Amino acid sequence: MAGFIPEDIISHIRDVANIVDVISEYVTLKKAGRNFIGLCPFHADKKPSFTVSEEKQIFQCFGCGKGGNVYTFLMEYNNLSFPETVGFLAQKYGIEIPTRKMSPTQKKELEEKKRLVRINREAADYFRENLANTFSGGRARDYLNKRQMTSAVMDRFVLGYAPKSWTGLTQHFSRKGVPLDDLQKAGLVVAKNRKYYDRFRDRVIFPIIDIHQEVVGFGGRSLDDSLPKYLNSPDTPVYHKSRTLYGLHVAKDACRRVGSVFIVEGYFDLLALHCHGIQNVVATLGTALTRQHVRIMKGYASRICLVFDSDEPGIKAAERSLSLFLEEKVDASILILPEGKDPDSYVFDVGADRFLKATEKALGLIPFLIESAIKKHGISLEGKVRIIETLKGTLGSLRNCVSRSVYIRDLAERLDIDESAILEHVRASATRDKKVNSLPKPRHSSRIEEALVATMLQCPEMVSGFDGQEIIEGFETVELKKIGRMILERSSLNLRTGADLIAQTDDEQLRNMISSLLMEDIHVDCEGFQIIVRQYQARLRKRRIRLLSNKIKEAEKTNDQKLLNQLLAEKQRWARQHLDALA
Repeated sequence: MAGFIPEDIISHIRDVANIVDVISEYVTLKKAGRNFIGLCPFHADKKPSFTVSEEKQIFQCFGCGKGGNVYTFLMEYNNLSFPETVGFLAQKYGIEIPTRKMSPTQKKELEEKKRLVRINREAADYFRENLANTFSGGRARDYLNKRQMTSAVMDRFVLGYAPKSWTGLTQHFSRKGVPLDDLQKAGLVVAKNRKYYDRFRDRVIFPIIDIHQEVVGFGGRSLDDSLPKYLNSPDTPVYHKSRTLYGLHVAKDACRRVGSVFIVEGYFDLLALHCHGIQNVVATLGTALTRQHVRIMKGYASRICLVFDSDEPGIKAAERSLSLFLEEKVDASILILPEGKDPDSYVFDVGADRFLKATEKALGLIPFLIESAIKKHGISLEGKVRIIETLKGTLGSLRNCVSRSVYIRDLAERLDIDESAILEHVRASATRDKKVNSLPKPRHSSRIEEALVATMLQCPEMVSGFDGQEIIEGFETVELKKIGRMILERSSLNLRTGADLIAQTDDEQLRNMISSLLMEDIHVDCEGFQIIVRQYQARLRKRRIRLLSNKIKEAEKTNDQKLLNQLLAEKQRWARQHLDALA
């Protein structure tokens, strides 16, 4: 998995990077006995099923099955490669990694990302200096003053200005010897007719900073309302707008402290709230809210409130997001602002206190959907039918029977329709969905095989007391057989812990299974383990005897006397061994 990074470096970083401390930066964890629990960031988790063991330095979700060590968590959560993850943790904890053993391709990819981050940081400094410049930044500063931005907020978010020049940034980097191809990869310039031009011109610049405090992209707002009004960096090797939220690097601590987060659509919406002391707010980046956005925010806040514009596009954006919140089982609400208002203008009009009081009256997901459906379809006969068709799936998906009953009763009263008729329609829809989604999950392993591997993982000193090779090769579960072989090889690989073992495979299914087995509580001593081993050995002998009996029948059918005699002798030998073991 990491052939070009020395194993002792990988192990050292893993020892230093406490998994609870690392994951706590992304997921709110609470102590529960010996472990820590939280909402899983990898699936729609409403009740905490995500468990982190500080003692074993692993995580495991008992809902979706994902598991692993500190490396696999960061790889999955941040969409990083293994060397990038090791490099990130090494930098975080001040550990040097030798890169001489990297393959040329791996080294090139890693160096490119580092280069692009350095370029973005330099570009942010360039834009900031231009905003501060008495000559070039005057118009931009006047514009920001007009928008009532405070100097503290402008500094906090490192706002800048891109001059009204086609090649200002291009020339700045050219003087520093930076290849223009790298600027294009960073999304800062565009190529046309074999020439490079600045992407951002005569715009207020909003550096997009990730939770690791790295500048990964930029947004720009025109000063004169010329189109496009807002311009954003394209996706790059270091920036993915579907996984990034503006302002999260500042908001995350406030979100955890308050327990809630406001999601807005625009840069100035977020900055306006900050100007009024409201810091638990993030913004999307020119894209619709994604499932990944929702899962990221679940790690920092238990309640989410959408604060979108009151115009039709804002309402539609909110409606598109609702299915995500319902599917991800998030406690979410929608604040409908007065007509003609956006979060920016509204908070400046009414102030922080009235804004926060208004959010307390924000509609929950279902009430908002009901209001939207009635507003869209009206309450004509045809409109009522469409409203029920629109809402039946959502109402049917509610697991809380009381909530479902309350909403159905409210809808029946508002539409003047018999409550039982709506209920019957909703139940029919829920029954169809249940038939589709309630297929039982097949079990791929026997409990005794799982118990053997779990004990071997957690109590390696017990492995020496029996013929592990014979036991493991007898496993019927392919995945457990692979893990068993890894355990037997562990001593030769100098693997000290289960977390070490996880690092030895690229197979996600094996990693998940290893972490799941490591999470099991083992309450067995050497004597008890030997009993389990003997039980399994007896099972192997019985299986072997059954197999020989089947072969004997085949030999009798073909009248192969020589083979028959061999099989009978072998069966007798296994039967004798079985009887001796039972004696």
